[in-house]
Amino acid sequence: MQEDASVKYSEYRQRLTNFSNEFDLGLFLHIVRKSLVWAVGFFVLAMLAAFLYLRYTPEVYQADTLIQLGEDDRSSRILNVDFANENGLDARLELLRSKLLVARTLKRLPVDISYYGEGQILTSEHYRRSPYTIEVDRVEDQWKNRPIYLTFNSTRSFGVVGTEHQNLPVGQRVQLPGLSFTLDVVDPAGLEEALEAASLYFTINTTQALVNRFHQNLAVRVMNQTAKTLEISFKDNNGMLARDFVKAHAETFVEYDLQKRIQSDDNILRFIDAQIDTVYTNLSESERTLNNYKQENRINDLESVSGVYLDRLTQYEDEVIRLEVEERLLAEVEDLAGVEADSIAIYNLVPLVAGSKFESSLSGLLEELHNLLLEKENLLYSATPNNNRIRQLEYQIGVQKELVVETIGALRDKITERRAGLEDQLGDVRGVYYGLPSKELEFARLKRLFAINEKYYTMLLEKRIQYRISREGFVTNHNILEEASYPSAPVSPRPQAVTLTFGLIGLLLGLVFISVRYLVHNDITSLNEVVRISQASISTLGIVPKYREDLPESMLIVDRNPKSVISEAFRSIRTNLQFVDNGPGTKVAAITSTISSEGKTFVSLNLGGIVAFSGKKVLVVDLDMRKPKIHRGFKTKNNVGMSTLLIGRTTLDETIQKSQLENLDFITAGPVPPNPAELIIQPRMAELLDEFRERYDFIVIDTPPVGLVTDGVEIIQNVDYPIYVFKSDFSRKQFVQVADRLINESGVSRLSVVLNNVDVSRNRYTSKYGYGYGYGYGYGQNYGAGYYQEDTPKKRTLLQRIFGRK
Repeated sequence: MQEDASVKYSEYRQRLTNFSNEFDLGLFLHIVRKSLVWAVGFFVLAMLAAFLYLRYTPEVYQADTLIQLGEDDRSSRILNVDFANENGLDARLELLRSKLLVARTLKRLPVDISYYGEGQILTSEHYRRSPYTIEVDRVEDQWKNRPIYLTFNSTRSFGVVGTEHQNLPVGQRVQLPGLSFTLDVVDPAGLEEALEAASLYFTINTTQALVNRFHQNLAVRVMNQTAKTLEISFKDNNGMLARDFVKAHAETFVEYDLQKRIQSDDNILRFIDAQIDTVYTNLSESERTLNNYKQENRINDLESVSGVYLDRLTQYEDEVIRLEVEERLLAEVEDLAGVEADSIAIYNLVPLVAGSKFESSLSGLLEELHNLLLEKENLLYSATPNNNRIRQLEYQIGVQKELVVETIGALRDKITERRAGLEDQLGDVRGVYYGLPSKELEFARLKRLFAINEKYYTMLLEKRIQYRISREGFVTNHNILEEASYPSAPVSPRPQAVTLTFGLIGLLLGLVFISVRYLVHNDITSLNEVVRISQASISTLGIVPKYREDLPESMLIVDRNPKSVISEAFRSIRTNLQFVDNGPGTKVAAITSTISSEGKTFVSLNLGGIVAFSGKKVLVVDLDMRKPKIHRGFKTKNNVGMSTLLIGRTTLDETIQKSQLENLDFITAGPVPPNPAELIIQPRMAELLDEFRERYDFIVIDTPPVGLVTDGVEIIQNVDYPIYVFKSDFSRKQFVQVADRLINESGVSRLSVVLNNVDVSRNRYTSKYGYGYGYGYGYGQNYGAGYYQEDTPKKRTLLQRIFGRK
């Protein structure tokens, strides 16, 4: 037995903390119907917002062009030089995105001065369509990057807003403090039209401001990695400006790429030409000396000189000369990579060392130094020299330059050491070789010196021809596959997308609103909900339909129309009481509720009236002495009643009053006592109940609401028909817990529920439920405060009206 009781108690505790989580379709459909106006309102507001957004949002246009990278570099084939690092796809992609190239592009466009028309909401740029032009002669910083508003008195005079100059001549030079310019009207008709639509102003742009503006709206992306195809796109509020910038940017890129390669070859050619002049002088001098020696000493050949020593001597001397040439090359690289070297100079060093034995040692260092210098130049367009990143780059550049210089020094030391060793070996060979006949030896020396100079001179001539071929043979095959065209429609805002988005937002807001109303709906709307929440632990007697007319509180109405729906409902409740207790003798029914205004007095009066119609003698007792209402239903005074009866001031006969309905008597609550709880629980109350049973067949007791006070719990425990009243669309779902506690904690096993004020017309939503919505407590916002006060109607707040609270 204890285990069964423990199981039942666990189930009861679970019911107290776990209400139904099921989705009620009927309630949801009812809330949808009630909220339809709000949902439509949200949708209409969303459509209005979409219209305003499209009407007052500046249009953004996008122009695109497509470039395919390609080149015919014959120099790489002739000289075996690889420029892949400089001219790769990634390098050109970064070049197109760089502020350096943007600055070069802007020099091709008329954007130094921008012309605008400012309307009440939108501002438009009159790029290439301005009815007037400005030619600036002198401008100081205070006039740059700021709007300069103009007023036109006519097509011949104008004024500058914010200054005292309001009658300036058109077409003549104007002098303002810090600004000198000339204004010309190029389209008088267009000027009048523009003045009617907007206020006109212009800005004198700085290079940095222009670069920042255009750079942030520029996008470059790889369309096809294999085909080396790039897309350049630019967005702006002016479609013509977007088209012109994209077109100019593509052209600037092609020209800059070609110019950079040609400049590299030009620098190498200048170096070769300088070396040719020096070698040519040495060759002429050695040739003249050799001829003079031959004529003076009549020596024609070196057949008498030992061929072995001559070949060895020639080999050593050739090696020494080659080392001298390499030393000169390293010296040239060291000078170009010095402290004052810029990115262009460093860029030119790469092809200079290409093909030499130092390429593997220096090309990587020079390339890294070139990248650091280029990054510093790009950053200077948007930052000051004191910027932390620029200082960091300067430090890295200095370290890289020192590394290049140290590497060159190490290479030169190795060459010097190698040449010293060769010169020692050359001295030994010369010692032997010079022992030969002096005339033949001198002749061989002069002839060998001439051959060396001739060979070096011929090599330089060949190099010059090769680099000239490289310069003329390099052709950029960058093809513009798709020319930039004027954008016919803006990319933002898009009317269809905006309308669809705002429409979906409106629908979503409506759905959220309905869902919130559904989720916060916490009122009892049907007996089925009571059964479901209590998990069928509470019995139900029936419902009382909603009275459609204005009805004073606690009014007895079953006598007005005995065949009405309400009368039939009370008959049904009377019949169902027999299933609770059908034994012989007088029956006592106690009516209670959770809080006031749920209709327990209304149910008490009309239940007593409907039982009196059956011919039984009925007594209605008002035991709610804190807030009595029975006397209102019978329209009588409340001078005597249960309070005076319990204290012995009046007798039972003096207290019982007759109603207009036959067989129906009543006892009012009497004057409100200071201790109603003590009066109800005293033994006199039990004696009075026995006296009631002797005189009447059916007794109805209107007890205090048990959700606020516990005065009537003992009465409810000892009656035949304990009845609990809920009010549809008023009583909260958690009120079921109070009734559940009466059964499980107070032992009121026969407790049955009557649902009052049910709107039966809602049954069209479902076959089981009649749903509604609304909130309210009857006693005020807290349950206990209003129990000692008369009910007064309160106006609903806006939130209560929105969410259906009463």
